Amino acid sequence: MIRKVYGITFLILVVLLCCPALSKEKRYTYTFIPDANPQTFVMDNRVVVSSKGLTVTLEQIDRIPFARRFPVFCAEPDIYFFYFRITIRNRTGAAVEMNPIFFFALNDRKEFKKPLNYDEVHRILSKLHKPEEFRDIFQGLLVDFMSPIPDGGDCQGYLIFRNFRDKARTAVIKLDNLAVGAEPVSFSIPYTLERKVVVLE
Repeated sequence: MIRKVYGITFLILVVLLCCPALSKEKRYTYTFIPDANPQTFVMDNRVVVSSKGLTVTLEQIDRIPFARRFPVFCAEPDIYFFYFRITIRNRTGAAVEMNPIFFFALNDRKEFKKPLNYDEVHRILSKLHKPEEFRDIFQGLLVDFMSPIPDGGDCQGYLIFRNFRDKARTAVIKLDNLAVGAEPVSFSIPYTLERKVVVLE
């Protein structure tokens, strides 16, 4: 019995030594493919949702503008973050208030990710850059600074999410608690995920 156990252990060690890739960490990159449904209009990788004069367009992008200045946001392949451009058109007859703490991405493995706010971006970038090198850029990019949106106004910003770690197949992006006057409006956008494996060296 003891010889059998040692034999199995030896076999496992041989396999690991002969196939080092088996012991390396795997990460993933994700392409978000919008799922068509009656509540959304899909064109390529862009999704348009609308309610009561409030229209939101969401589109996954490879990287945010000015990313080349900040290497943390332009890894290739980018296993750390995924990015969306969001455009909001307000024709509701009232100002629209929003707070991105109520925005999130949730996958079928129950991984919950919120977009980075400016304070989190500041903590990441201030390790390598002076605040004056990125403050104005990111205050102009992030949705933290887009509210309120006046009636008749259009605005565009970016959502930076930390990447999923697990093998996810589907996800939903929720945009909750957009307030049209005193009335809340929420959008739920479903996606199928196209996953690519990245083996860390």
